[in-house]
Amino acid sequence: MATGGKLSRRFEGEHEPFYDFACSLCEEEGRHIEAARYCEECFVYMCDSCVRNHNKFPLHRSHQLLEQSQFGKVTKSKLVSLPTKRCLKHPGELMNIFCGNHDVVCCSSCKVLEHSNCDKTKHLIDAAKGIQKSKEYQTVKQETRALLNDAVRVLADRETDISRTEAEKQEVKHIIADFRNKVNKKFDDLAQKTLNALYDKAKIIVSSCEQDTKDLAVIKSTAEDTLKRLVSFTGDNECDLFLQVKTGKKFLSNAKQEVCTISETVQKDAITFRIDQEIEQYFSSVDMLGTFTDISMNANQLSSATTDTHESQSCTSTSSPQTSPDNRYPRSKYETQLYAQIDVKEKSDKKVCSISGICQLPDETILIVDYNNNKLKRLDQSYKLLDSLRLHNGPCSICNVGSDEVAVSLLFAQKVQYISVKKKLRLTRSFSTGNICRGIVYAEDKLYVCCGYRFDSSSCCIEVYNNVGQLHHSISGLSPDHWYITVTDDGQHLLVTSWSSSKITMLDLTGNVVNTFSNRDLTAPNGICTDGKGQVFICGITSNTVVQLEPKQQKIDVILGEKDDIKKPFQICLDRKQSRILVSCDESSYLLVFSLT
Repeated sequence: MATGGKLSRRFEGEHEPFYDFACSLCEEEGRHIEAARYCEECFVYMCDSCVRNHNKFPLHRSHQLLEQSQFGKVTKSKLVSLPTKRCLKHPGELMNIFCGNHDVVCCSSCKVLEHSNCDKTKHLIDAAKGIQKSKEYQTVKQETRALLNDAVRVLADRETDISRTEAEKQEVKHIIADFRNKVNKKFDDLAQKTLNALYDKAKIIVSSCEQDTKDLAVIKSTAEDTLKRLVSFTGDNECDLFLQVKTGKKFLSNAKQEVCTISETVQKDAITFRIDQEIEQYFSSVDMLGTFTDISMNANQLSSATTDTHESQSCTSTSSPQTSPDNRYPRSKYETQLYAQIDVKEKSDKKVCSISGICQLPDETILIVDYNNNKLKRLDQSYKLLDSLRLHNGPCSICNVGSDEVAVSLLFAQKVQYISVKKKLRLTRSFSTGNICRGIVYAEDKLYVCCGYRFDSSSCCIEVYNNVGQLHHSISGLSPDHWYITVTDDGQHLLVTSWSSSKITMLDLTGNVVNTFSNRDLTAPNGICTDGKGQVFICGITSNTVVQLEPKQQKIDVILGEKDDIKKPFQICLDRKQSRILVSCDESSYLLVFSLT
């Protein structure tokens, strides 16, 4: 024990006692016990328990042990600090080795596994000698103190910026709200006058359509009865069949002419509407209600100790007076590099895959539609197959309709199938379309579906459905083979690909054609997607290209071609998290993944 309290002190208010001389071995284990002896050969203080363990070894029994009253004779030069920190890679090992080659402290296992060829390794005890008097210790201490001062100051400045920005944001919101109220009132007046004219025109057309509907209903009913009698005829009396055939022939002659006449009338009476060009051009030329002016605020210089050892970095942005705000930083042509070729064929697949639809879910997994094998397949973030779900009747296109649900168009079933994409892929609800359905996209809480037979222009349209599958309206007058569709990143326009015309048609959400795009390097366009920054990617099946379209600048660049093994590219999707594009080719089980830079 300590005598007279000169060599040890205990603070009763603490959870652990504090001693001037604590047992070195117990301190390594996190325990604070008063030292009873000091070993001059081992250079450690020991408590009574550790002394007994020390003396168990025959070679230690000859060591000279000093008592507490002699601790004052121990010079600092005899004291040896011991490693106490455990290695994170090898928790059972102490950090007891210093590698001068890599300037790191490690454990014995690390030395064997990672630093066996290093010729500047030392035991930590030897390397640490004199560290308190070293220039490195003083420098690190000085720079850390300077960094702390800078961090505290900049933190306070940024907190002030947060408060200031919030106040400025509220002020601008009031300005925008006031201006919007004025604009809304004017547009409400214009819209009401336009609607009144629309209602008058629609009333005339609907009256004519209702009469035609009654006539067509009679024709439809008669046609069904005639067809039923012809199909179900099983008798031997040819006279009866002859009579039915002649009766049906006469009916067809009159009915076909009447249907044709009505069809021509419908097309002539269709309502068409175009926004006033001056209004449209104005709003197409602006992206915001005003402009924001960047104001540079001079920042205080960092402490000299920090800038002496670290390079300061700053960012500046400038814009030409002739450049409009929306084109201030036009996106240059993407560069591509093949990242991987992913085989998506399952053992149970009987045919070569035909990937007709691709989309990325919010959790960054990928869904692909395999048309040939009637499946929906899910890939993880590394593009490895996770699971699949069997579908029916020619699954074609896919799109997200929520965080946990997608919609798939079933070509020949003439319906849209909703699928839950939670832990397990599962069929949920569905609804029928008016015709075969191909490309689909979800925008403004509505589902836009490309419908119709390729060779029947009168049947081709974009049908617009609400969330419960009710037809909202149809957009007609499109090319007969419009195939895939997407929505622009601003959510204001639709982009539709057309095989025969080799054009991309841009429409507003009400169906008005805004623009068309074409290029000799893009023929038979099919799959289409956007990058979230205003750029559009399109597959050209017969041109064997993938192009990048910048709609505002009306610029088209080829980013992938035959030299990249692009042969009949069919569908495309952007992995926005990892900045990669996924491309499928016609009748191929491989998904091509390219990095974008």
